[in-house]
Amino acid sequence: MNKNVLALIAGAAALCMMTAGCSSQTADNTTATATEGATSAAAATTAAAAAAEEEPGWQDDDMAYLSGIKASDYVELPDGYKHQEVEAAKPKDPTDEDVEKRIEAVLQSNGTLEEVDRKVEEWDTVNIDYVGKIDGKEFEGGSGNYDLVIGSGTFIEGFEDGLIGAKKGEKLDLNLKFPESYPAADVAGKDVVFTVTVNKISDYKLTDDFVKSLNLTNAFGQAVTDVSTFQEYVRSNMIEENEAAYTWTVRHQIDNRLLETCTFKQDIPENMLESYYFQYQNYLNNAASASYMDLPTYMQRQYGATQDNYETMIHDFAKQGAQLGIIYQAIADERELNPTAEEIQGAIGEYVKADTTGLKADDLDRFIKEYIRDELVSNRVRSWLYENCKVTEPEDDSEEKSDEDASASETSEENTEDASAGNSSSDNAENADTGSSAEDSGEGQTADSAAAHEN
Repeated sequence: MNKNVLALIAGAAALCMMTAGCSSQTADNTTATATEGATSAAAATTAAAAAAEEEPGWQDDDMAYLSGIKASDYVELPDGYKHQEVEAAKPKDPTDEDVEKRIEAVLQSNGTLEEVDRKVEEWDTVNIDYVGKIDGKEFEGGSGNYDLVIGSGTFIEGFEDGLIGAKKGEKLDLNLKFPESYPAADVAGKDVVFTVTVNKISDYKLTDDFVKSLNLTNAFGQAVTDVSTFQEYVRSNMIEENEAAYTWTVRHQIDNRLLETCTFKQDIPENMLESYYFQYQNYLNNAASASYMDLPTYMQRQYGATQDNYETMIHDFAKQGAQLGIIYQAIADERELNPTAEEIQGAIGEYVKADTTGLKADDLDRFIKEYIRDELVSNRVRSWLYENCKVTEPEDDSEEKSDEDASASETSEENTEDASAGNSSSDNAENADTGSSAEDSGEGQTADSAAAHEN
């Protein structure tokens, strides 16, 4: 399976309505899922209208939408798809150190540095002058003045740790070695002495006033107003992130198995492929603009595309997204998971209700209504697959190694069975309120599989 294709499907919701599909809740929450993208309704409508002018054929064609085809005519589901076996490590609660690091990240993003009169500690910001010498001679780029965050890993290994415990005004020599893989070949692998002068030690203060300035609200709707409740808030968010990452990993493995084991009996309708292409092209254009890049540059940075093949790559993304959509629809048909007309109208109503532009249900064109319907289907199917799969813990590498050592005298057949026990995959998650980021991802995060309608 092309991992570039799957990586995009992991991060892209259809068009620019970023409807999240990674919750482990059941179909009762699918209406709320459709609502999450309502703030982008006007943009989505405009984009769809523009596409209709450029491609007048596909938007009004029944076969451009999943509701207009019989999914089982296109795909054959594998036996046993209900009880898929996947491997994922159960989410762990964050440690006190994890919480502290997250809080430090928030402080560095939003706080104000204050000079402190003490020795250097981890996460301090230290203004330093430094001079680097190799074989007693200064080398280019090895000297300067810098505000260094201790623990950030900005300088080579040993540099930042060597400053812990130093005082303002202190001058010290750090005897270090550049890593063999260092980008500058003229210094890679060489011994170096950095003479460092500590000019100023600063730190971010975590205070009640700082917490209040963030204007945070916890899961119970209560304002987060002091250090203690902020620490609880951060810990709670990290627990949710870990649980979301676990769900993400499980669902992506399920999707990957479906893509590998389902058999397509005929080509996907061309108008449907055009519809999915429009969705992904708009998503990628928006992502590129948000990153201050043009589309070819963004595709090169994120997916390794070239000027010659990035358009082909988007078409590949569209095909994969359409395949997953048809698979979900086939499962929904077989397992009676399709939403009723009343449920679809309810989701559309919630979508419009959450919009802030004065949008009305009658203003929505067919493209957006079909998108909302497809979100209901895909979320129900993915939740059903998640609830019915079998998840096993990956074997710990050290335990596996010990087992192999202990069984060295056993038969070759037994050794082979021990060695083929399994592997694992995992991904991270992101929480905007506390400034965390795993990226991408990704976070970042390289997906083994994903859903076409997941953000």
